[in-house]
Amino acid sequence: MWYWIIMFLLAAGCAGMLAVTFMSIKKQKAEKTASRRRGRRASGAAARGGDEEQEAPRRRPARQSRQTQNGQREQQGQQERRPKRKKKRQWKIILEDIDSWEKYSFVFYDAVGIGRDKEGKMYEKYLPLTEDKRISKAHCVILRRGEQLFLKDEGSRNGTYLNGERIEGPAPLQKDDIIGVGGTRLEVQRVLRESDQ
Repeated sequence: MWYWIIMFLLAAGCAGMLAVTFMSIKKQKAEKTASRRRGRRASGAAARGGDEEQEAPRRRPARQSRQTQNGQREQQGQQERRPKRKKKRQWKIILEDIDSWEKYSFVFYDAVGIGRDKEGKMYEKYLPLTEDKRISKAHCVILRRGEQLFLKDEGSRNGTYLNGERIEGPAPLQKDDIIGVGGTRLEVQRVLRESDQ
């Protein structure tokens, strides 16, 4: 009997904690949204001249307002005819150096460069492996093509390997693959893609 009472109390406590957590997250999101709106209003007021009183909106002549309405209708018609572009989705990839167990995590849209250079300015994100002298300055790149990630060699001297085989062109990349660059081996631990919301 005591066992069931304790189990019920534990379950009720867990449910209560979850409810409180969800409510606090919702409250924080609402506060962030409100602060963004306040920030936009404040920046707009600052651009108009600070704390001065806002002027009353001027009335446009009837002819001009009709022209604007017609222009707005035309714009709406054009927007309806245009095909909607797909929103670019973010990717997240987690790599782990097999020998040193160091983990590298990147959130990106198009490309992550790997090389010996300290800064990969030509890439969206960059993994500098400065200790390995057999790696070229711009060795290889993980890039997005459509709905998949690929590994591509960037003309490196010692080549790029995927699961022990040297790659010549872009090769599909997935979870548990091992990327070989110079003497460094990187395991792809996770590949995540932003959902369609």
